[in-house]
Amino acid sequence: MRTRDPAVVEIGAERARVLPWRGSTRTAYLAPVPDAPAPSSHFIERCVERLSSQGYAGVVTPALAPAEQRAFLLAGFEPHEQLHLLAHDLLDLPAFKRGATRRARRGDKQAVLAVDEAAFSSFWQLDRIGLQEALEAVALTRFRISAAAHGAPAVKGSVVGYAIAGTAARQGYLQRLAVDPSHQHEGRGLALVADALRWMRRRGAGRAVVNTQLGNEAALSLYTRAGFRVQPAGLAVLRRALD
Repeated sequence: MRTRDPAVVEIGAERARVLPWRGSTRTAYLAPVPDAPAPSSHFIERCVERLSSQGYAGVVTPALAPAEQRAFLLAGFEPHEQLHLLAHDLLDLPAFKRGATRRARRGDKQAVLAVDEAAFSSFWQLDRIGLQEALEAVALTRFRISAAAHGAPAVKGSVVGYAIAGTAARQGYLQRLAVDPSHQHEGRGLALVADALRWMRRRGAGRAVVNTQLGNEAALSLYTRAGFRVQPAGLAVLRRALD
């Protein structure tokens, strides 16, 4: 078992990223590497043994499609969160008003994390490492924010929403979207989605995907209004307790 990159575990050609889950010292995050062969259950078991020896009490996966889940299920993982998978053909895009979003700056990251914390339950919240992972998940990434347009000088221009989008091999990914609850229902989420979809199409993507938890009707409504369609096969985050 090799670890040239400390976050990547390798056995032969099989590879997976291993990180603390949202900065936790008790829960690990185990994710297949996109350009590597699909992991075997034996490889997953070896990763689990390693994590157990490092003192972790549990391990979670990213959102996995049914075919990607098989090796994890054989290795003792169980579904933890079910998600909708939605796809967009990038043909008919929602209207977008120029200036509705701006490029995220390095100094925006702390404010972005505050928005993320306000918008998501504790299981889904990003920490600094998780945000960087989202920004580096694919080679081409777009990081945009929505800023408050009015208010006192300390409020005007502050980050109230953000989106991270990416493309790889003509596939677009809306990797993260969050709007502060106090600024929802103002069209900010739709503006961020519209910006991301236009950027994906300019970059040559022919399809875009996004996922959201079952029961998150607000997000589901936003994505369907933007032209996404729910796919028959959903996704699941898997989890395993470590003895």
